[in-house]
This record gives sequence, structure tokens and C-alpha cells, in this order.
Amino acid sequence: MSEAMTPFPLDAELVYRARPVRVAGRLTLEGASGQVSYRYHLSDGTGAPILVEQASERFALLRPFPSAADPQTSGNAILVGNERYTLVGVRKLTMLDAVGLISGATPKASLLLSGMFEGPAGTLMRELVPGSSKQVYYLVKPLARGELLSAEAHAAAREAARRAAGERDDD
Repeated sequence: MSEAMTPFPLDAELVYRARPVRVAGRLTLEGASGQVSYRYHLSDGTGAPILVEQASERFALLRPFPSAADPQTSGNAILVGNERYTLVGVRKLTMLDAVGLISGATPKASLLLSGMFEGPAGTLMRELVPGSSKQVYYLVKPLARGELLSAEAHAAAREAARRAAGERDDD
């Protein structure tokens, strides 16, 4: 493992876009180059899970496609309706650890192939376990800095903003 990144632990309290959530599951993945990433299953207790992948201290939201979407694969492209996504890279990921609830990929497999495709609506990711016919598709959206924070970091940021606003009022 080449990167020293501290993952959020299972049951950690986080804030996603000003909404409290908790880590209900975590998948630890290692790429061919040794880079480690974490995939989190976040829950607010009311709706569908929120899937977020963390790599190099950056976060990306993974929005699963509905099963009825049925993307069509053709060579190095995927067609979703009239939109064409072209393959730009493949990640060979080894699953190192799976704790709690895991959405999408089969945590029982040790290897996961993840194809990254670019198109008009951004990045699409197709994942599969070698030897399996099941494929999972996600739209990938990078999260802006501060959209996902630990509850402690969120509280500290709010306190800093409150203090800054108080200092401006004193002027």
C-alpha cells in the first residue's frame, strides 16, 4: 500500500452536503499500482444508500444505474439511450477488506475490474467480477471539498464560520 490515508471507520458519523449520515459499510480496494481506495455505504436512515469512493483524499459520488436502464456495450463504448461513453481506462482492483453493508460489487470476490468511460454527461463506471455475468454501472460525480466531512470537522467548520461572521459584525 503506497498511500497513507485514514479511512472513516464503520459507524462513523459524517455530514454529507449538510445532512448527517453514518458509515454503514466500507470496502477497501487496492489498485495494480498499490494505491488504496475506500468505498463507503453511507446511510441517513431514511432513503437509499449513498455510495462514495475515497482515493487520495478526494471523494466521488457513485450513482448506481437502475436495473431497467440496461446500458448497451459495443466494443470500447457504452450506449445509454442516445449518449455514447468511450472507455478511457480500466482499474484492476483487489478487495482487501469488506465490513458492514456493501452495495454494488460482490464482496466475496477478491478481484474487481472497473472500466472508466467518458461521455457527454460525465464519467460512467462499469464494474464486474471476472467470471461473473453481473455488471454494475455508476455515474461518477466528484465531490467538492467540504461536501463530505466527519461530524467533528463539520462542527469545527461551522464554529469557524460563526466566529468569522461575529468578527465581521464587530467591525
